[in-house]
Amino acid sequence: MAAVNQDLQLWTPITLDERIYRNWRGYLEIAPRLGNNITRLNQLLLRPAIQYRFNDRFSLFAGYLWQTTYQNGEVLHEHRLWEQALFNKDIKRFSIINRTRLEQRMFPHLSDTGNRLRHLLKFEYDLSDKWYLVTSDELFVNINSVKNGPQAGIDQNRIFAGIGLRPRKRVRVEIGYQYQYVNRSDQFDDLGNHAILIQTFLGIKD
Repeated sequence: MAAVNQDLQLWTPITLDERIYRNWRGYLEIAPRLGNNITRLNQLLLRPAIQYRFNDRFSLFAGYLWQTTYQNGEVLHEHRLWEQALFNKDIKRFSIINRTRLEQRMFPHLSDTGNRLRHLLKFEYDLSDKWYLVTSDELFVNINSVKNGPQAGIDQNRIFAGIGLRPRKRVRVEIGYQYQYVNRSDQFDDLGNHAILIQTFLGIKD
């Protein structure tokens, strides 16, 4: 069994969603991640997209991601194209969110493109008009193998539990604990990241 390197991290993503014209919306996620026991910036992700919202329950997205990783004195870049379907269902106090995302991952130092599928299942339970409980699980699966890069199969899993606050209309903040398990190749130990997650949503269902 592979060894697992543990780390304490702080993730503070901010997600914005604004109407452009009729059902078309602009989407932007800015996600800094501090690692090494919350002492330095590990990653920075910028994820813009265009969204078409059919109704309050179903949306389609198409976007781009630019990711910078700071690792062992190196700066590594990754570019992605991504497509996403988002489903929401409200049942009394419960909200159920299903998010399926397909990514085409491009690495400047590698010749091949990696394809990855991710699925998020998220539950929210209202405690009051402002406060709610939240939990989610997201599985990442590499569809193909990239030479000297990601290998086909399960890539990682993220599980989160916390509490949410709606301080004002169209603003939500969720604070909690996330465990991220990253399955790496036989040449490297797997990663087990314990993250304090503080995520802010502006004008977005999820």
